[in-house]
Amino acid sequence: MNRRWTNKLQDAMAQLDWWLDGPLLKPIRKTTEALIVAAGPWVLAVVTLALIGRTAQGWLAVETLEDVRLAVVYSFMIAPMVAAPLGVITARLITGTAEQTKAKSAVAALMLVSCAITGIAAQALAALIAAALGLSDPALAIAFAVLTSSCAMMWTAFIIMNACRLRPQLVVSFAAGMGVALILCQFTIQISASGPLLVWCFTAGIALSFALCLAPFCVIGLAPALLWRTVVELWQTACVTWPLALGAFAAIVGIWVDKWIAWAGPNGMVSAAGFVHAPTYDSALFFAHLSAVPGLAALIIHFENPARRAMAQFRNTLANGASLSAAERAGKILAGKLWDGVHRTLLTQIALCGLLLLLAPAVASFVGLRLDQFLILRTALIGSLLHILFLATSAVLILCNRKEAFLALQLLFLATNASGTVILSALYGTTALGFTFACAIGSIAATLYAHATLRGILQHCYLTGNEALFRQ
Repeated sequence: MNRRWTNKLQDAMAQLDWWLDGPLLKPIRKTTEALIVAAGPWVLAVVTLALIGRTAQGWLAVETLEDVRLAVVYSFMIAPMVAAPLGVITARLITGTAEQTKAKSAVAALMLVSCAITGIAAQALAALIAAALGLSDPALAIAFAVLTSSCAMMWTAFIIMNACRLRPQLVVSFAAGMGVALILCQFTIQISASGPLLVWCFTAGIALSFALCLAPFCVIGLAPALLWRTVVELWQTACVTWPLALGAFAAIVGIWVDKWIAWAGPNGMVSAAGFVHAPTYDSALFFAHLSAVPGLAALIIHFENPARRAMAQFRNTLANGASLSAAERAGKILAGKLWDGVHRTLLTQIALCGLLLLLAPAVASFVGLRLDQFLILRTALIGSLLHILFLATSAVLILCNRKEAFLALQLLFLATNASGTVILSALYGTTALGFTFACAIGSIAATLYAHATLRGILQHCYLTGNEALFRQ
């Protein structure tokens, strides 16, 4: 029965993919997929929360709605920290091993094992944070821990599906899950006005999204030996790719560290349930980060297709016994295509940030930002622009397999953001200057690293980036 329903779902997904693969809908589909991969969970979750909050205003107290919102925010903060490192290792294992990409059962085992690890780790971390915060509502704390675990498993599944080029299924899975979460919340509000129950409804939607992500992989009935072999392969891959995994963790912590400092500062507040937050800073920074979504989508579109094709052509040229001059020409062509993608991404973000800076007063008035939040927003918009440059040049290092350089840059951004926010907040109060300063330093350093890497691409391809030389 389960196998039959799984086959029907796969046929429906294939039919949907065929309809969306036409000359008119394909570019729209690719852009939508890139937007979902870039920041879809955050954007759709916030939209869902806004709809839930607007509907529940007449049924729930403002404090209860705030606790629901913060429980979701904390879950979406913790989940990527746990999912990103293991997701990077899993994606490298899928894309780097030919046999792994051919064996569907092996990919299914990889999905099941990695999601189980991240789910358990995220739930444990959420429980520790709930205990450290001293959440006063045990029902809300339990719902928060389960939601965090579900989000971590969903995020890991997204990374694996993206590595397997299953983006249409990814988009449909998340949209269906968020739709169900919204419907459940609407019905629940009419029956029982409870904050923890709303969090459980949101958890149900995330769990459905995760279940739909599992559907194409047929994870039921996998042999224990295959699961154990998958654990061993994950460990072996982690021993090689740990700088990328640690760098991904540091990158996410670096984005959040200035918010944590603001939460602990004089403008920090504690909700009724015990969640720490800083509304003045959080609202302005959220809108600033939202402005980076189109730039992230452009970056993903370039590095998923044109950049990888350029790298494949470069490696084929070397593999076919090219002369030194031909190899150098191929390296210059590769560098030109990569920089072209960085420039296009940066121009997209410059145009958008320039428009938002001009419209910032209208945006602040529309969303109800105060003067201090408006000033933070304008500073953070410049920081988001520089952060896109930092991410684009960091992606160049990942593509060229400069793992240690990528890790060093993420640690630099984390340390600079933390120290800059502490120092500048002490001098000027709550402001986004620390985040913007860290983005400026990080983007300059990453650009220099990327330029040096592409200038010596032959050296990195044969020596520093050649894992076969160091594999035992």
